[in-house]
Amino acid sequence: MLKNFSAKTLAVSMALLISITATSSVCATDYLVDKTIAIAGDEAILFSDLNHEIIKFKNYLQSKGAEIPPADILKKNVLDQLITRRLIIQLAEKNNITLSDSELDMAISHIAASHHVTVDQLMNQYRKTGLSDAAIRESIKNDIIVEEVKRSQVRSRIHISEQEVDQLAHLLKEQAAHMLTYHLAVISISLPVTPNPAQTDAANRKVNLILKELKEGQPFVKVAQKYSEANNALSGGDMGRLTIDEIPEYASIAVSRANAGDVIGPIKTDMGLNIIKVYDIAKMAPEPIEQVKVRHILLKTNIIFDDDAAQKRLASFRNEIINGSRKFDDTARVYSEDPVSSYNGGAMDWMNPDVFDPRFRAAIKNTGIGEITEPFKSSFGWHIAEVMDRKIDKDSIEAYKIKAREILSNRTLMEESERWEREIRDSSYIKILED
Repeated sequence: MLKNFSAKTLAVSMALLISITATSSVCATDYLVDKTIAIAGDEAILFSDLNHEIIKFKNYLQSKGAEIPPADILKKNVLDQLITRRLIIQLAEKNNITLSDSELDMAISHIAASHHVTVDQLMNQYRKTGLSDAAIRESIKNDIIVEEVKRSQVRSRIHISEQEVDQLAHLLKEQAAHMLTYHLAVISISLPVTPNPAQTDAANRKVNLILKELKEGQPFVKVAQKYSEANNALSGGDMGRLTIDEIPEYASIAVSRANAGDVIGPIKTDMGLNIIKVYDIAKMAPEPIEQVKVRHILLKTNIIFDDDAAQKRLASFRNEIINGSRKFDDTARVYSEDPVSSYNGGAMDWMNPDVFDPRFRAAIKNTGIGEITEPFKSSFGWHIAEVMDRKIDKDSIEAYKIKAREILSNRTLMEESERWEREIRDSSYIKILED
């Protein structure tokens, strides 16, 4: 149930859909004939698919006050992201990762509540793209599935030692009151791990062109939209506001020595060349850290033991625990398939809710202390969970360990996510058809 992003990942994905509500000035474009514009794996991407994604991105950029890039740049970037998205969805289908209608209903309700609107209001906002209700639900469903696949695939690549966590936690505690945050953006030019001379020369020429345009006063956002090959190109390469420990290792030293307004790079990594803009630097006051203590029972499904069977068994466990004929901890020790917590009666350490899988986090969000959730499904299987306690912790080393683990995960994840997506594309059949 651990998730790979610090609450940003699914939030960003959902924000993209939510942002279509910011303006209705961009409406669906009429087209006479639909046609295939690309092949991604074993699936055709239609002009109508791309058109709807372009509408969403235009409204997203407008909602952020960002200038919309030229049509050709917007089309290229949106199509690239759409191809990657389709490839990930195909991987999910091969691994039987799906979302039931009831789970999707729960997710939509959670999205609406998090944006302080009703489900009907949310759907009305989505309809401004011209999508049908079925298409809207499918889009939200695919967003969730894509994030779960990425999380499960990328998470396995991240290995953080307890020593690293402990060292960073103590550093955070000591420096919290004086910690700086950096608002950064990046332009990334891709290169193979072992590029040939022609590839290196082409990348260097592109970097020189980028630096020339920046020196001439072109806004970083526009240059990033035009040239960057990262998946955040359309947002001008914006990386958000990060502490020095959240910044990818390849850039952390250079950024720590920079001033607001500086452009750093190019910096070479095994993924390519990167140019970083430091928009501003500010002090970050220490923030209280929410923690929750939870115990759970996890059941995994297979060909014989399916979703319906898992849900029914957990519902039976829950009823028996509530009426007193069964104990939660004893049941977890015998039946739970979480190897980390089962020996401890299903109990986990104090944790920030942000580290949980989105559906696990959503299930416990409004669950009272001592209450047990209804059975629910996450990317790890089916659960029931009891919220044992909640607290707001600001100063304990345990609280800073939670923050440290999140920071270390996020830093590694930025790089691993890009690397994994590139591997998916490199190993798949992709064909862009002529207009």
